[in-house]
Amino acid sequence: MNIIQSIVLGIIQGATEFFPISSSGHLVIIPYFLNWDYPPLYFTVTVHFATLAAVVTIFRREIFRIIRAVVLGIFIRKERAASSFKLGILLIVASIPAAVAGYFLSEYIEILFSTPLLVAAFLLVTALFLWLGERRGSRIEEQFATSRGDHVRFNFFIAFMTGIGQAIAILPGISRSGSTISFARFFGIKRSEAIRFSFLLSVPVIFGTFIFEIYHSSRVIFDSGLNIALNLLAGFFFAYLAGMLAIKFLVYLAKRKNLNIFAVYCVLLSAATFIFYIVKRFI
Repeated sequence: MNIIQSIVLGIIQGATEFFPISSSGHLVIIPYFLNWDYPPLYFTVTVHFATLAAVVTIFRREIFRIIRAVVLGIFIRKERAASSFKLGILLIVASIPAAVAGYFLSEYIEILFSTPLLVAAFLLVTALFLWLGERRGSRIEEQFATSRGDHVRFNFFIAFMTGIGQAIAILPGISRSGSTISFARFFGIKRSEAIRFSFLLSVPVIFGTFIFEIYHSSRVIFDSGLNIALNLLAGFFFAYLAGMLAIKFLVYLAKRKNLNIFAVYCVLLSAATFIFYIVKRFI
């Protein structure tokens, strides 16, 4: 990898980790379009850490409150009534499916990361999730507001089903943020709350992925020496910056419009991948 590739892939990882358009899918398709080698594992480790840093930077106060409430709630009964404690438990429940899927299926999924056409097909699944989530979520919101003057809130069932969406996103091309937001929306959770929950839910899964990847690539990183340091720093910086901007933009967008624009993008990128494959293969 050279410095330009590091910057481009860093920006792609940072933005698409939080935009509901699949970061893993883009890290397969973009190198495929540009005829680049797929990024090495040590680079993936670095940009994943950058996206984790972006979430923690923006939500640091809320993350601290949640961790504090959960820890204190273990020992102090009255702390369990706090909203931060309840949210922390819901995030733990939602993290279980992805942890199980990652532990048992990661070795079988790796082969899919070298198959752009499968990634393109899974992008269509992401588009379907987004469309169904927005359509059903809006209907439930309207019905609930009309009958009760309120809105649906997260409970253990909805949190777990949102976690199922995150587990499905182990497949490259299925967006983690897209599936978690859409699954929550499917059960009537407000768009802004679904997005906030998705961002907070990304912390344990990105941290877990980071630990897993650093464990498997530590020898490669140390053997590579200092000659890759500049590439890694560039990838980290631009992934961090893009992640920060993506989070803020998605929060801004959610207050004004639905997420179907991202569904359209996924369909267009999928179509472009299939067309590129046909042109490259047969023309």
